[in-house]
Amino acid sequence: MATTVDHVAADRREVGASGLGRVCLVGINYAPETTGIAPYTTAMARAWADAGAVVDVVTGVPHYPAWRVEDERYARGRSWHERDGAVALHRVRHHVPASADLRGRARMEASFLRRATPLVRRSAAGVVVAVTPSMSALAAAVTGARGRPVGVVVQDLTGRGAQESGSTGGAAASLIGRAEVALLRRCAAVGVITPQFGATLTAAGVPADRIVEVGNFTHVRPSAATRDEACARLGWDPSVFRVVHTGNMGRKQGLEHVVEAALLAAARGVTGVELVLVGSGNCRDELVAAAAGLPTVRVLDPVDAERYPLVLAAADVLLLHERPGVREMCLPSKLTSYTAAGRPVLAAVEREGIAGRQLVAADAALVVPPGDADALLAAVERLRADRGLRDRLAAAARRLGEETYGEPAARARYVGLLRGLVARTGAGVAA
Repeated sequence: MATTVDHVAADRREVGASGLGRVCLVGINYAPETTGIAPYTTAMARAWADAGAVVDVVTGVPHYPAWRVEDERYARGRSWHERDGAVALHRVRHHVPASADLRGRARMEASFLRRATPLVRRSAAGVVVAVTPSMSALAAAVTGARGRPVGVVVQDLTGRGAQESGSTGGAAASLIGRAEVALLRRCAAVGVITPQFGATLTAAGVPADRIVEVGNFTHVRPSAATRDEACARLGWDPSVFRVVHTGNMGRKQGLEHVVEAALLAAARGVTGVELVLVGSGNCRDELVAAAAGLPTVRVLDPVDAERYPLVLAAADVLLLHERPGVREMCLPSKLTSYTAAGRPVLAAVEREGIAGRQLVAADAALVVPPGDADALLAAVERLRADRGLRDRLAAAARRLGEETYGEPAARARYVGLLRGLVARTGAGVAA
């Protein structure tokens, strides 16, 4: 994917008969990042290219969820020109904070905005699309468009996230939310991954006729390995009942409560059960320190895209965990992967939150209150004792995935968003 190419604005290939023209996609996360928003941004760009659009992507350096740049290709330099198949990439250097707090994120966003905006301005694309929750991507798209129509795909609500994650004070979160809505109101099309986002944004003043649903899809292919085969390939003891959480380890996930449940299990002499946290994030070091010496919990490094399906297959239960109070800010990206894995889901989430409402409606998870270590441990022991319950939940999760997160339908929604943006704004075929 790192083949050098000319500047995105200098690539003037002829646009085919698709009518989709040329699009500049702006988002700070992209492949090879394998978790969070990057897989969906990557899939959207590829879907547009496959449908005949000329796609230029302005993105950042791979850094998530570790919150550090580990690829030596990006150790030096300020920008890189690459290709992802038919997609042209222009990566820019930006600050990557050691701690993803408000100050660190603000510095990262400011640095990306500063370098991304000129690229958007110079792009030959006829339309510009941003991906949030990166406020800098949205601001770069809006300010760099210079009269061209702008669309956005809202993966997380930035203002709600600042408030519900506990990372930002109330006044600052309110200011972020107002700035977010002001930018969104300048977009011709606002794609949302869940209807609740649309309702929230409409209530905040975004015109309802600009809202387009573009739900995400399962980007992980499930492993064909049995549970025991997957354990053997990973070197995991198959006799242990294992509850696995994957992905980001940040404030939003509230994983300190999982360690509390592991402490309770150890104190009560529970054996043969292990809570496994796989991934990285700005809270990882704290979790490692808190879990030190506990036989009931392990914190493991992130795995690559090839091994990730094995991790899901080796789990007896997959854990979705959110900080208490998280309701409207996001739909966890890991949920799409979990539903494809054929494993039961245990969700420590607010029942009235976005994830909770979806899972309860589909009866696709055992839902317990977040932040309650005793309830979490009780749910683990219940699932361990009841194979029938595990089988029922696994089947329901698989149905939810098939009905809601199918890839062909999601790709069609991505293309529909772009086609609608071009059609409703009269952008036509770009240069």
